[in-house]
Amino acid sequence: MKRRVLFIVMAMFLLSGFCRVAAQTTAEDLKGVWQMCFYMSSDPTVPGELKPSNSFKILSDDGKFTNMTVIPNKGAIIIGSGTYKLTAPNAFTEHVEKNLHLPQLVGVDNVLEFEMKGDGVMMVKFFVKKDAEGNEINSWYYETWKKVLMPAVYPKDLVR
Repeated sequence: MKRRVLFIVMAMFLLSGFCRVAAQTTAEDLKGVWQMCFYMSSDPTVPGELKPSNSFKILSDDGKFTNMTVIPNKGAIIIGSGTYKLTAPNAFTEHVEKNLHLPQLVGVDNVLEFEMKGDGVMMVKFFVKKDAEGNEINSWYYETWKKVLMPAVYPKDLVR
């Protein structure tokens, strides 16, 4: 009897762990403003510190995405847009309607595989078959994004 109870308790524990893992990534987790980042290090053996860039991805509540870049001292421009949908626990698909940076993706359903790394960091990779001129490149693009959050108080050192 004790073994049966122990087995049931262990099974419930394992199943609850699997349910938590499956529930960790939802469409709600993707929504928001994401800032592209990169790792910088003086040591080639370690990734280094995560640094922000001037590029942002907005994943809206209505299933639309917008990619934009801030040009210092000039303003911001939209470089891509379309719709997106969570299509697997670790992937979302962007239907690209406009893209200045990768025009070969216009009209394409681009699958972005992702992994949430914690602390609001999402690692993304996607495959591009051809370059803008139609040459086969068969290349994976890797990107690091960090979710932009609202701080609890207004930063004193903010320059607007």
